[in-house]
Amino acid sequence: MADYNSIEELLEGERERSVHVECGRDAVDRAVRFVHRAYASRRCAFYVEADKGFDRDTVRSYLRFFARVAGGSVAAEEAIAHFGLKGAARTPVKKLSPEQRALMNFARMSLFEPEVVFCERPLGDITPDVRGLVQAWLGQVVESGGVVITAGEPLREALLMPGAAFYEEDGRFFEAQTGDDGDDGDDAPEYAGDEVRVFKVPAKSGDATLLFDPREVDFVESVNRANFVSVRGELYPVQMTLDELEAELERYGFFRCHRSYIVNVQKVAKVERFTRNSFNLTLADAAQTQIPLAKGRADEMRDRYGWR
Repeated sequence: MADYNSIEELLEGERERSVHVECGRDAVDRAVRFVHRAYASRRCAFYVEADKGFDRDTVRSYLRFFARVAGGSVAAEEAIAHFGLKGAARTPVKKLSPEQRALMNFARMSLFEPEVVFCERPLGDITPDVRGLVQAWLGQVVESGGVVITAGEPLREALLMPGAAFYEEDGRFFEAQTGDDGDDGDDAPEYAGDEVRVFKVPAKSGDATLLFDPREVDFVESVNRANFVSVRGELYPVQMTLDELEAELERYGFFRCHRSYIVNVQKVAKVERFTRNSFNLTLADAAQTQIPLAKGRADEMRDRYGWR
């Protein structure tokens, strides 16, 4: 598992590879500067938090301007249609919702047919209903041989992106394990079938210990070496390891979909594939939470549950 002493060292060490980094503000700013320098000879497109557009423009006039600047084969109307902005095409930029503004920026980047894309928190303002549009476009960039670099998002969002995910801890950067290395082997727990056994998931809330019925748990995640269970949209810390939780929860219909995630399969509403190696699970909760599905576990999940 790779680790680096700075964001510059990470991006240099992973040059020409798509990477997605959970990090603070300073690292994001330094990453932007590095990408500008390192990929100066490539067609690049950037989207950072400060990109708000021109208030006096409409979405259509804004994108037509950048289509002329780009001078490529993608027309403004194509970008508007692709990112679902037809209904907002005549809306002044200053009146856009955060999501519409974000989609406008992705449409702007697409006009340049970029070889390298840099985004700050790409899914930050995107609702689950249209998240697939963004992920599909980023996947297309990667599939065509491009590089996508994102920064500033939570690790869960970074893991949903096509490429390698990293997180910052005490100024250093560590690669998140994906579970695609095929090291499960004979140590993988056997399915316990219909064996009946009482189990409650112990979690902390302040000074209290909460005991959750497994059916209440949507998923378990490991973030920055700490483990949490998600119950009704809230995350609660747990002391058990993911291996321990997997062994207990498997009999209740949970599946280790990723080295850092265990999902309640009964809560899965949709399985999506955005690139050859990028899979996501969408849950049937109010937030339509997306959970990464490691490519090495996708076939196992389909076989176990008879999904075709």
